Amino acid sequence: MLTYIGYRLLELYVILLPYPIAYIVATGGAMLWFATGQNVYTIKKNISIVLKKDIDDPEVHRLAKKVYINWGKNIVDFLKHKVVSRKKIKQRVSFEGHNNLKKGLAKGKGVVLFSCHIGNFEWGASRIGVEGYKIWGIALFRKSEKTNKFFESNRLRKGFLTVYANKMHHIFRYLKNNELIAIPMDWDSTGQSSKSFDFFGKKAYLPTGALRLAMRSGAALMPVFIWRDGRYTHHLKIMKPINLDLSGGKEESIEKNMKIIIPIMEKHIREHLVEWELFHNIWID
Repeated sequence: MLTYIGYRLLELYVILLPYPIAYIVATGGAMLWFATGQNVYTIKKNISIVLKKDIDDPEVHRLAKKVYINWGKNIVDFLKHKVVSRKKIKQRVSFEGHNNLKKGLAKGKGVVLFSCHIGNFEWGASRIGVEGYKIWGIALFRKSEKTNKFFESNRLRKGFLTVYANKMHHIFRYLKNNELIAIPMDWDSTGQSSKSFDFFGKKAYLPTGALRLAMRSGAALMPVFIWRDGRYTHHLKIMKPINLDLSGGKEESIEKNMKIIIPIMEKHIREHLVEWELFHNIWID
């Protein structure tokens, strides 16, 4: 209950602030969190592995701060959902690859969209939702029902629906209805579908759930990424469907197709490193 009240008070505070002031406050809050050291080692480790630099390198420290600042700004965007209209979402988020999405849906078996924790993925899904598509995002079920409803309703305002990790069996019905499922592939929130893969030259646990879902359902598997391209604007990019190699056994197919998927993830993480807000350790030391 206290968590829910905290979110509602924070939402009210952010809504009352003009956007420029809200971003300044968010930057200050992000720097305070950074100063506490919470999750800082994980973010620095991510950056150091991508850049192949020492974790104590000043450049790694500087970029880690930017990750926290972008994370703070994304929280402001989410909390202002209530007062940002669907029209404004379209203005704030440019959409590249709409035809690719239509191509993926043409099969009639739904689309599995995979991404990483890059940029404002909440707004990315909302941008798709305001075009009239039914898009579902995987979420962890919180102990507080009111907190769950808070997040659900905020997303639903822009057509972004929530399916919880403990109710994944519903996903096949959504795909059968030719709807969209969005799943990150840089961290497994369920801890059930991860395998060890080479990622930026290191071994890492990466989830294979999105790939397995596409293979089992026949849905198109498509990369999608969002990043900031201005102070208040973002760019959403949906790429062409992955041409899956389904020859051989299931596990063999997963290995072969992950070798196609991982370079796509690595490319976009490198290009938008200061927006890779992955606060979880995926690395195998």
